[in-house]
Amino acid sequence: MSDARDDHDTHEEAWPFEEVLKAGREGAREQLRRFLDYVAENDPALAATIAAETARFDTVSHTVIEPTMREVANEVTQRGWHVSVVRDDDLDRMAVFATPGIRFYCSGTSSRTGTGAPVWPSCFVGFYGSVRNSAVGTLVELPQVAEGAVPSSEPLLQYPEVTSETVRTVLIAFLEDLGRELSVIERA
Repeated sequence: MSDARDDHDTHEEAWPFEEVLKAGREGAREQLRRFLDYVAENDPALAATIAAETARFDTVSHTVIEPTMREVANEVTQRGWHVSVVRDDDLDRMAVFATPGIRFYCSGTSSRTGTGAPVWPSCFVGFYGSVRNSAVGTLVELPQVAEGAVPSSEPLLQYPEVTSETVRTVLIAFLEDLGRELSVIERA
Protein backbone atom coordinates (compact mmCIF):
# COMPACT_ATOMS: atom_id res chain seq x y z
CA MET A 1 0.00 0.00 0.00
CA SER A 2 1.42 3.36 -0.94
CA ASP A 3 1.41 6.52 1.08
CA ALA A 4 -0.56 9.37 -0.56
CA ARG A 5 2.32 11.72 0.19
CA ASP A 6 4.70 9.44 -1.69
CA ASP A 7 2.40 9.49 -4.72
CA HIS A 8 2.25 13.28 -4.53
CA ASP A 9 6.02 13.62 -4.26
CA THR A 10 6.52 11.25 -7.19
CA HIS A 11 3.97 13.22 -9.19
CA GLU A 12 5.80 16.47 -8.42
CA GLU A 13 9.09 14.98 -9.55
CA ALA A 14 7.45 13.74 -12.75
CA TRP A 15 5.80 17.11 -13.41
CA PRO A 16 8.55 19.50 -14.57
CA PHE A 17 6.79 22.67 -13.42
CA GLU A 18 9.41 25.12 -14.72
CA GLU A 19 9.44 23.47 -18.14
CA VAL A 20 5.63 23.45 -18.34
CA LEU A 21 5.49 27.10 -17.28
CA LYS A 22 8.14 28.03 -19.86
CA ALA A 23 6.34 26.12 -22.62
CA GLY A 24 3.04 27.82 -21.77
CA ARG A 25 4.67 31.24 -21.82
CA GLU A 26 6.40 30.53 -25.11
CA GLY A 27 3.12 29.27 -26.57
CA ALA A 28 1.29 32.43 -25.49
CA ARG A 29 4.03 34.61 -26.98
CA GLU A 30 3.90 32.70 -30.27
CA GLN A 31 0.10 33.00 -30.37
CA LEU A 32 0.29 36.77 -29.85
CA ARG A 33 3.00 37.07 -32.53
CA ARG A 34 0.76 35.19 -35.01
CA PHE A 35 -2.19 37.42 -34.08
CA LEU A 36 -0.15 40.60 -34.62
CA ASP A 37 1.17 39.26 -37.95
CA TYR A 38 -2.40 38.41 -39.01
CA VAL A 39 -3.66 41.89 -38.08
CA ALA A 40 -0.76 43.56 -39.93
CA GLU A 41 -1.55 41.57 -43.06
CA ASN A 42 -5.35 41.62 -42.99
CA ASP A 43 -6.40 44.79 -41.18
CA PRO A 44 -3.92 47.62 -41.71
CA ALA A 45 -6.25 50.12 -39.98
CA LEU A 46 -6.32 48.03 -36.80
CA ALA A 47 -2.55 47.52 -37.01
CA ALA A 48 -2.12 51.30 -37.26
CA THR A 49 -4.45 51.80 -34.27
CA ILE A 50 -2.45 49.30 -32.20
CA ALA A 51 0.82 51.03 -33.16
CA ALA A 52 -0.58 54.50 -32.34
CA GLU A 53 -1.93 53.34 -28.96
CA THR A 54 1.38 51.63 -28.18
CA ALA A 55 3.27 54.87 -28.87
CA ARG A 56 0.79 56.90 -26.83
CA PHE A 57 0.98 54.54 -23.84
CA ASP A 58 4.77 54.32 -24.12
CA THR A 59 5.01 58.09 -23.69
CA VAL A 60 2.77 58.23 -20.60
CA SER A 61 4.39 55.15 -19.08
CA HIS A 62 7.90 56.63 -19.39
CA THR A 63 6.97 60.13 -18.22
CA VAL A 64 4.36 59.46 -15.51
CA ILE A 65 3.74 55.81 -14.61
CA GLU A 66 7.28 54.41 -14.33
CA PRO A 67 8.74 57.33 -12.34
CA THR A 68 5.83 57.11 -9.88
CA MET A 69 6.20 53.32 -9.62
CA ARG A 70 9.92 53.67 -8.89
CA GLU A 71 9.25 56.36 -6.28
CA VAL A 72 6.71 54.13 -4.48
CA ALA A 73 9.06 51.13 -4.88
CA ASN A 74 11.82 53.03 -3.09
CA GLU A 75 9.43 53.86 -0.24
CA VAL A 76 8.14 50.32 0.28
CA THR A 77 11.56 48.71 -0.17
CA GLN A 78 12.73 50.70 2.85
CA ARG A 79 9.89 49.03 4.79
CA GLY A 80 11.16 45.54 3.90
CA TRP A 81 9.01 44.75 0.87
CA HIS A 82 10.56 43.28 -2.27
CA VAL A 83 9.55 45.20 -5.39
CA SER A 84 10.29 44.93 -9.10
CA VAL A 85 9.10 47.33 -11.79
CA VAL A 86 8.98 45.40 -15.07
CA ARG A 87 8.08 46.52 -18.58
CA ASP A 88 6.33 44.07 -20.90
CA ASP A 89 8.03 43.46 -24.20
CA ASP A 90 6.16 43.46 -27.50
CA LEU A 91 4.93 39.86 -27.07
CA ASP A 92 4.06 40.05 -23.38
CA ARG A 93 0.74 41.82 -22.90
CA MET A 94 -1.95 41.74 -20.24
CA ALA A 95 -4.71 41.35 -22.84
CA VAL A 96 -4.99 40.78 -26.60
CA PHE A 97 -6.08 44.32 -27.46
CA ALA A 98 -3.61 45.92 -25.07
CA THR A 99 -0.28 47.60 -25.52
CA PRO A 100 2.79 46.23 -23.79
CA GLY A 101 2.37 47.40 -20.21
CA ILE A 102 4.35 48.06 -17.08
CA ARG A 103 3.94 46.07 -13.87
CA PHE A 104 4.66 46.74 -10.21
CA TYR A 105 5.44 43.36 -8.62
CA CYS A 106 5.50 43.29 -4.84
CA SER A 107 6.05 40.63 -2.23
CA GLY A 108 6.69 40.38 1.47
CA THR A 109 9.28 37.67 0.75
CA SER A 110 12.47 37.69 -1.27
CA SER A 111 12.13 37.74 -5.02
CA ARG A 112 15.35 35.77 -5.56
CA THR A 113 16.16 32.10 -5.20
CA GLY A 114 19.19 30.80 -3.32
CA THR A 115 21.13 30.83 -6.59
CA GLY A 116 20.38 34.52 -7.08
CA ALA A 117 18.05 33.92 -10.01
CA PRO A 118 15.02 36.22 -9.98
CA VAL A 119 11.63 34.73 -9.20
CA TRP A 120 8.79 37.15 -9.75
CA PRO A 121 6.25 37.23 -6.99
CA SER A 122 2.75 36.62 -8.22
CA CYS A 123 1.21 39.83 -6.84
CA PHE A 124 1.24 42.80 -9.16
CA VAL A 125 -0.57 45.84 -10.39
CA GLY A 126 -0.08 46.61 -14.06
CA PHE A 127 -0.93 49.49 -16.36
CA TYR A 128 -1.45 49.11 -20.12
CA GLY A 129 -2.97 50.97 -23.04
CA SER A 130 -6.40 49.67 -24.06
CA VAL A 131 -6.52 49.71 -27.85
CA ARG A 132 -10.30 49.35 -27.95
CA ASN A 133 -10.95 52.26 -25.60
CA SER A 134 -7.96 54.57 -26.22
CA ALA A 135 -7.52 54.71 -22.45
CA VAL A 136 -5.21 53.35 -19.76
CA GLY A 137 -6.29 50.13 -18.09
CA THR A 138 -5.06 48.56 -14.87
CA LEU A 139 -4.92 44.95 -13.81
CA VAL A 140 -4.45 43.82 -10.21
CA GLU A 141 -3.46 40.27 -9.24
CA LEU A 142 -3.19 39.11 -5.64
CA PRO A 143 -3.09 35.30 -6.05
CA GLN A 144 0.02 34.91 -3.89
CA VAL A 145 -1.96 35.71 -0.77
CA ALA A 146 -5.61 35.36 -1.63
CA GLU A 147 -6.40 31.74 -2.44
CA GLY A 148 -8.71 31.57 -5.42
CA ALA A 149 -8.33 35.31 -6.12
CA VAL A 150 -9.08 36.42 -9.64
CA PRO A 151 -7.48 39.36 -11.40
CA SER A 152 -9.39 42.59 -11.06
CA SER A 153 -9.42 45.70 -13.18
CA GLU A 154 -9.83 49.27 -12.08
CA PRO A 155 -11.99 51.64 -14.16
CA LEU A 156 -10.25 52.82 -17.32
CA LEU A 157 -8.42 56.12 -17.04
CA GLN A 158 -8.49 58.64 -19.86
CA TYR A 159 -4.96 59.73 -20.74
CA PRO A 160 -5.28 63.23 -19.19
CA GLU A 161 -6.33 61.51 -15.93
CA VAL A 162 -3.05 59.57 -15.72
CA THR A 163 -1.10 61.70 -13.29
CA SER A 164 1.44 60.86 -10.61
CA GLU A 165 -1.35 61.22 -8.05
CA THR A 166 -3.70 58.74 -9.76
CA VAL A 167 -0.92 56.20 -10.31
CA ARG A 168 0.16 56.57 -6.68
CA THR A 169 -3.46 56.12 -5.53
CA VAL A 170 -3.76 52.83 -7.48
CA LEU A 171 -0.41 51.59 -6.11
CA ILE A 172 -1.28 52.51 -2.51
CA ALA A 173 -4.68 50.76 -2.78
CA PHE A 174 -2.87 47.66 -4.13
CA LEU A 175 -0.36 47.75 -1.27
CA GLU A 176 -3.14 48.19 1.28
CA ASP A 177 -4.99 45.18 -0.16
CA LEU A 178 -1.77 43.17 -0.16
CA GLY A 179 -1.00 44.23 3.42
CA ARG A 180 -4.52 43.38 4.54
CA GLU A 181 -4.27 39.92 2.97
CA LEU A 182 -0.87 39.31 4.53
CA SER A 183 -2.06 40.41 7.97
CA VAL A 184 -4.95 37.90 7.75
CA ILE A 185 -2.44 35.15 6.94
CA GLU A 186 -0.06 36.19 9.72
CA ARG A 187 -2.87 36.03 12.33
CA ALA A 188 -4.06 32.61 11.18
